[in-house]
Amino acid sequence: MNTHLRILTALAEEALAAPDAPLTGTALGNCLSAARAGRAGLASLPHGSDPASAQAPDDLPETAHELVRLLTGPCPPVTASLAVAAMNALLSPPPEARDAKGQNVVLKHGRDRRVVVVGHFPFVERLAEHFESFHVLELRPRPGDLPAESAGEVLPKADVAVLTGSSLVNGTLGGLMDLLSPDAFVMLLGPSAPFARCLFDLGFDVVAGAEVTDPETAMDGVGKGLSFRELKGVRSLAWFRK
Repeated sequence: MNTHLRILTALAEEALAAPDAPLTGTALGNCLSAARAGRAGLASLPHGSDPASAQAPDDLPETAHELVRLLTGPCPPVTASLAVAAMNALLSPPPEARDAKGQNVVLKHGRDRRVVVVGHFPFVERLAEHFESFHVLELRPRPGDLPAESAGEVLPKADVAVLTGSSLVNGTLGGLMDLLSPDAFVMLLGPSAPFARCLFDLGFDVVAGAEVTDPETAMDGVGKGLSFRELKGVRSLAWFRK
């Protein structure tokens, strides 16, 4: 079993241990998806979607458990995104998770160290000066970013690695983890990041994800194509390994 499938399998098992709930709603935007099954959860959408054309598959399962089970088999990108969102609806944030923005966690643990961020998060330009070295890996590089193909050059040297939760959706998370030093401080960041205890056993030190506090408002914003920064009805939380 490759590393990515091992991660997905562990996550699915933990999510399926939570009580099932009917899938009562989904939303797709140009960068996010949402699924409601009791609670609501978010996930990143593959590049290239847009609110006018993105649609949930006609054969979408009726419950959160059924949708999550699709993650460990062949799964179209939009379905995978909705499955991760359903997983996040099932996995409630633990009591020890605290209000914290991902950028503050990165700054605290990365100061004067070698930092690699996978995914061009909005904060990256503001933090670079605080680190010994700093690289951003991106599938669609912007000025100053490195292409994703450079991961093998910079990730093994990282003291702090910040991996985007969207790598769960696009299938790259396992390959990224395989490149890291065993001593690296590893963070999973973004609305796709599940609050799953198994992630600590799999090598992560902190999960910085999102809790949907107002499902109606958040899902309406997702459907309108808002970015996570623009979204209302959510809060950012960080959960650290003890």
